[in-house]
This record gives sequence, structure tokens and C-alpha cells, in this order.
Amino acid sequence: MESERRQANRWRGRLRSGKLFDAAKRFLVSCRVIDISEIGARLQPENDRPLPLELHYRADDDEDFRVASLIWVRKRQIGIHFVPPARPEP
Repeated sequence: MESERRQANRWRGRLRSGKLFDAAKRFLVSCRVIDISEIGARLQPENDRPLPLELHYRADDDEDFRVASLIWVRKRQIGIHFVPPARPEP
């Protein structure tokens, strides 16, 4: 039996979609959201285009970009980790 390794609760992304962009926020690919959490997401890109390790993610129902890192690629799905925003120094 496989132990749960997730660090945050995930929500199914049924019928949700998003887009991936490069570091300069140029469009790369549309994706179906398999599941998503506060710290990352499992996505199914619409094609097998190679992706950079540093990405921006934007949900189709949101205008905000989230900085993300490509963590894994497996069977036409990818895992991304959302990079927390930098904290201002006091």
C-alpha cells in the first residue's frame, strides 16, 4: 500500500482548465486540471510539447499568474509546484 506523500489537500479539477506560460509569460500550452492544491497541481497538457522547468500557470477563470516549477512528467501528465511569493525583508 502506498503512503500519502502530499503536503497539502488537493481538489479535483473536473472540467477546469488552465494555461502554461514561459518565464516571459509567453503562452506555451493549454491544460486540463486533474487536481490542484495550494502548493501545486497535476495537469494534462493538450500536447507533448517540451516545457521549461520555470513556468507561469494561469487558471482559465482567473487573471493572476502563479510562478511554478515543473516537478515531474509521466504518461501525458505533469506535476507543477507553485513557488511561494518572495517575502519583503523587514
